[in-house]
Amino acid sequence: MPLLCPLVPDLVHLHVRKQKRIAFAAIGDGSTLQTVQAVLPPELAEGLSTGVAVTATGKWTPSPGQGQSHELQVNDVRILGDNDATAYPIQKKYQTAEFLRTFPHLRSRLPFNSLILRLRSLVTAHVTNYFAKQDFVQCHPPIITSSDCEGAGEVFTVAPEAPSTQDKSSSNRVKQHEDLFFGSPKYLTVSSQLHLEALAQSVNRVWTLSPTFRAEKSDTARHLSEFYMLEAELAFVDDVNVVMDVVEDMLRSVASELQTSVVGQELLEARARDQEQQSTSVSRATLAQRWQGLADGPWPRITYKAAVQHLKDAVAQGQTEFEYAPGHEEGLQTEHERFLAESMGHGGPIFVTDYPSNIKPFYMAPSTDPAAEDGGASTVACFDLLVPEICELVGGSMREHRLPDLLKSMHDHGLQQATNEATDASDGSLQCYEALPPNFSLTANMLAGAFAGVATRMQIVNPSPSAMYSGISNAMVTISRAEGFWSLWRGLSKPRPSVADSSGPAHAVYFASYEATKHALGGNEGESHEHHPLAAAASGAAATISSDALMNPFDVIKQRMQMHGSVYKSVPQCAREVFRTEGVGAFYVSYPTTLCMTVPFTALQFMAYESISKVMNPTGRYDPYTHCFAGGIAGGFAAGLTTPLDVIKTLLQTRGNARDVELKNVSGLIQAAKIIHQREGYRGYFRGLKPRIITTMPSTAICWSAYEMAKAFFIRRSTNSSTAI
Repeated sequence: MPLLCPLVPDLVHLHVRKQKRIAFAAIGDGSTLQTVQAVLPPELAEGLSTGVAVTATGKWTPSPGQGQSHELQVNDVRILGDNDATAYPIQKKYQTAEFLRTFPHLRSRLPFNSLILRLRSLVTAHVTNYFAKQDFVQCHPPIITSSDCEGAGEVFTVAPEAPSTQDKSSSNRVKQHEDLFFGSPKYLTVSSQLHLEALAQSVNRVWTLSPTFRAEKSDTARHLSEFYMLEAELAFVDDVNVVMDVVEDMLRSVASELQTSVVGQELLEARARDQEQQSTSVSRATLAQRWQGLADGPWPRITYKAAVQHLKDAVAQGQTEFEYAPGHEEGLQTEHERFLAESMGHGGPIFVTDYPSNIKPFYMAPSTDPAAEDGGASTVACFDLLVPEICELVGGSMREHRLPDLLKSMHDHGLQQATNEATDASDGSLQCYEALPPNFSLTANMLAGAFAGVATRMQIVNPSPSAMYSGISNAMVTISRAEGFWSLWRGLSKPRPSVADSSGPAHAVYFASYEATKHALGGNEGESHEHHPLAAAASGAAATISSDALMNPFDVIKQRMQMHGSVYKSVPQCAREVFRTEGVGAFYVSYPTTLCMTVPFTALQFMAYESISKVMNPTGRYDPYTHCFAGGIAGGFAAGLTTPLDVIKTLLQTRGNARDVELKNVSGLIQAAKIIHQREGYRGYFRGLKPRIITTMPSTAICWSAYEMAKAFFIRRSTNSSTAI
């Protein structure tokens, strides 16, 4: 007996065939790949076309034709949403994925694409249920974060839209754009690992399935700008095999669900039906084999050492050839992973464990299996799950939780040491910065500016992952690539007023005080070869005391602008914000400390310069080569000896940006020195030593050369004028 079909909203997915006495329509609601054949008189088919949304009522009767067991004999049709068939891009023919991506709002209407939506929903629901049964807590870490967890710098930066240049009505919009929206740089997350590690300390087992973003300019199937990544963290686990057990059990559970679900069967049928049209797609047999390989177990587990040996043996025996020769130090290439999964996994996944520590991240704990050691080289307790054809699918490791070992691992990987303070490294907390040596000429400051900025970044005690540098060249390349070439000279830029503008007046005061004090102390008396080192040192000290009174506010501004993650866009803006939030005292809070650094620096520099000049040029005549060489050596000598004082000084200069209470309230030289020693040890006093010396030597060489040249010019001019008279 025919059944009356209820009123159900449907979409005409495929096509309508109209004949003289009858019409046929294939309709569906997206709940299955199968469509319902609707049979209706021609007058009811008026207005029906592909993409039209309808409701239809009728009788569900056995079908006399082939291709379906039943059909809907329609007696009433209502069009809910009309559609222009001539302009509708989705047609009954094969259309490439590239073409469908141009219509993101329509492509999900295709039966196979709607099947993918239902497949993702099924897998997500099953994974959620699985982790719930295993006592994992589902978490939702932030998408916008300060962390570049992978450390590769391939992050998308989050910033508000720039105000229109034509909008002159609101100056506040321009000011708001100058300041970072969040107060420091923020990125779209590349991984939730750090957040989950913190959350696991409170609830033991956590997991998330969240969107992940990578700014990788690679147009391949293995690189996506946005994708969903499942991540989990387990606390109080001391064996990496426990983690692999969780991974294996979870994936086998998902594969079994796919094999028995309606959605899984529909996907296999769709692969079989579409294989002829899409020769490059995965076949039904291949897909079924993948699921079966995941469902079978247990999966083999081999060490990295054994995997490399297996690859070498295969090459030696003529079983295969690789473009890249397998080796212990090179890591596994995609071709190596594919061969291992096929030859050792026998159609199923395979775990490769205990990789060399030098090719894995610093936070991985060392291996506990003595058999994993490779000729004395250290390995870490980690694994990669390799799947046939796809290669690496899952990665995991034990985390190093012992602070001394973690610091050593960071040092071995060429990273800055971290402190044991749980603060945001990008906000200015726990950071000591290297200053440009004071009282240099405009040219010297500009040439040395890039190295000074690098020194500032490298002296950060607790840097953000995106501000970790392995050396001077790496720092310069990374900073210029991520922030722009001119960011190396931040705080010295034109055309706006800059720190460099203060260099001229400061030098006028500086050298005038130097010559006056030197003359008063008898430093110019006697023959040209006679040396007065104490007079030179005292004259330099007097010069820096007077010039620093003028230069110190500009030095504070420069330090604030050179900090990684600095929110200041210009010198005037920085000066206004510091004055507004901290008062005028902020510009001079480090003045006594600055003098404690600059007075010894200048005294040592001037004494060394005078001594070297006397030895190299006993006549005392103008010799540019002597002045340049002596100036560079004297500056490097003084810079190296006074680096600890400069680190202390710059800690005080940047304390206003710190969120750490102890750092924000530091008020003196001794207190700052104690904090650095407590958190960094003696090594903390010499952070940025190399870039500081590199900064100083060319600066002092240029400075002394320019000064002596100008001095010789005016002496010669004065002599000529006297002769003429």
